[in-house]
Amino acid sequence: MKKIFCFGFFIISFLTFSPISQAAYYDDGPYLSFEVGGYSRRIAENCPNCTDQFGNSMLKVYGNGDSTKILAKFGIRTGLLDGYVTVGGATLSIDEFNGYQGGMAPAFGGGLKILMYESPSYGHFNLFLNPDILYFKTSDTIQIYSQSQGWVTENHDISWTEYAIKVGGSARYGPFENYGGVSLSFLNGQETGNVFGTADFNERDNLGLFLGTNLFLDRTGRASLFGEIGGGDNNYLKVGIKTRF
Repeated sequence: MKKIFCFGFFIISFLTFSPISQAAYYDDGPYLSFEVGGYSRRIAENCPNCTDQFGNSMLKVYGNGDSTKILAKFGIRTGLLDGYVTVGGATLSIDEFNGYQGGMAPAFGGGLKILMYESPSYGHFNLFLNPDILYFKTSDTIQIYSQSQGWVTENHDISWTEYAIKVGGSARYGPFENYGGVSLSFLNGQETGNVFGTADFNERDNLGLFLGTNLFLDRTGRASLFGEIGGGDNNYLKVGIKTRF
């Protein structure tokens, strides 16, 4: 996973800072995008009822939540506002939670991108604010240790709600629109099982950085490929395609 992040960072950085001749920019209106990405986030679970096989209490469990997300976004941009809804699917793997492997499950959310500044020049430099939310819930059958029953096999559900705010800038260089900035995010998660009970978990890191680029496929700027990489609060690499109507 680290090699993939490093390779993605190199490619996107190269595209971001490559000087390319100018191109036309897109109009306002509705759009549709599809993306796939790999995500990894450090988490901490508050678990007053958790014990290991020796009966020792585990009040805090630390781990990494790894997820593959396949998402579609439908949105409309009008002036300085760009609102969208998100639907798709997500998996969730947390090895530290007794080898939890949640399969693909429905995911949904949405967001609003606000252009705080838009330059009048052809380079089209923007400053933006982008709050976003995504929710999904996965299930898996795992083994846990209970002081009263020993090893027990049961189904566990994990709900995952992520809130993020990105603040950044973008600029147009020929067929490329390159962007980057900082992100602030929070995670509300809950693990539930019959014998296990309920335990809440959250993020261990809040601040991060992101860097990405859009490659426009025609001079009107209505169709584009994009790639984005982030690190800190949420380590990820995603690629996708976007088209405007």
